[in-house]
Amino acid sequence: MGDGSDVPGLAILGGSFNPPHIGHLRMAIEVREAFSRHVQGVDLTPCAQPPHKDASTLLPFDLRADMVEESIKGIAGLRCNRLESLRTGPSYTWDTLEAYSREHAGHELFFILGSQDYALLPTWHKGLELSALCNFIVIPRGTFSPEDFSTVTRTMWPQASPRPSAVVGSGCIDLPGGTKAHYLRLPRLDVSSSYIRSLWLAGRDIACLVPEAARELLERNREAVRTCWSVAAAK
Repeated sequence: MGDGSDVPGLAILGGSFNPPHIGHLRMAIEVREAFSRHVQGVDLTPCAQPPHKDASTLLPFDLRADMVEESIKGIAGLRCNRLESLRTGPSYTWDTLEAYSREHAGHELFFILGSQDYALLPTWHKGLELSALCNFIVIPRGTFSPEDFSTVTRTMWPQASPRPSAVVGSGCIDLPGGTKAHYLRLPRLDVSSSYIRSLWLAGRDIACLVPEAARELLERNREAVRTCWSVAAAK
């Protein structure tokens, strides 16, 4: 897997998107461009019930998905996938990628995640088994260096071995079973959904931090949004 075969792959960026912001969009665009030989596009896939978050602090799934869909209109290669809404129980990445594997049989999957989450894979539900389902695209955060990437990867999979990368600006490590982990340094936009929520609750202007279409949906649903995010801020 991950060798640029004729069968187009698909990159997946999951998250709560509560709300979606410019960091999410730029990450998806940068990955699509960097891996243009490997993937046909990037799916932004909202979680229905993130296992590590209180559901009462999240906007309704359909509103979050609507914001994603409206935000990516006109951006080539980006798509919102609502498959999480069809499942019950916690939104474990393993289950999501299994669903993708069934829906896109024969296509390579590339799962995008930050370096903090990558290092925590052993604590995830079937985290180390994810390498049987997908390649990883690891976006470094903070001081996470290529050397850190190599150390963390070989700690999780001792048989992993570095190899030259065909992707400009990316490091690459072969994983057991034929998948790969890619290290891809991207421009860092210091913005987070929690920061945007705090600004919005304070009556501050969030223009240019979230796509205008998402901002309009927040305003249209102002009372519901305020109720939900106020609960989150109090916890």
